[in-house]
Amino acid sequence: MHWLTLRQWSAALVIGALAVTAPAIRSTSQETQPPSDIRATIEGTWELIEWHVDGVIVTPPEMEGRWMVHDGFVMAIRHRDGPESFVSTAGYGEYVWGPMTWTYGYERSEDLAGTTSADPVTLSVTGANPIPMRTFDIRREGSHLLLEQRGGGLTWDYDMPRNTFLLMAADGTTIRKYRRVR
Repeated sequence: MHWLTLRQWSAALVIGALAVTAPAIRSTSQETQPPSDIRATIEGTWELIEWHVDGVIVTPPEMEGRWMVHDGFVMAIRHRDGPESFVSTAGYGEYVWGPMTWTYGYERSEDLAGTTSADPVTLSVTGANPIPMRTFDIRREGSHLLLEQRGGGLTWDYDMPRNTFLLMAADGTTIRKYRRVR
């Protein structure tokens, strides 16, 4: 019998979910979308290169992950082992554009958490129908593209020349850093 590793299982879960939901892709007219360079900045596949936790910046090989934004769907896969805890997340959902907004939400997210990946872990599953969506206002600031969550919360800071982005908490602290891979 072949057993999947945790990472293989997470990827299979999300890829399978995208295959099942693929026909539900919504088309959006040009008038309701931001300029194409903004869409090109946000849409793509991103590699997790830093995970900031408890004042420590965790980098590979202690963590790895991908954030994918393609064809109306988002997918997040993240794994971290250290400094004080183990976390593994696989989630998927949908997104839609407005003239200068981006709205997304997870339809399903599975999170494993524990002390280390070798110890017993707790599985949390979150699912929603309809998907609870979060809207972000888009604005340019020099060579950066900022997505700011309405009502406060997360900020995405895309450094366009460097092809990276920071995910930041409401207080401005960095949560994660990603680099474009595709």
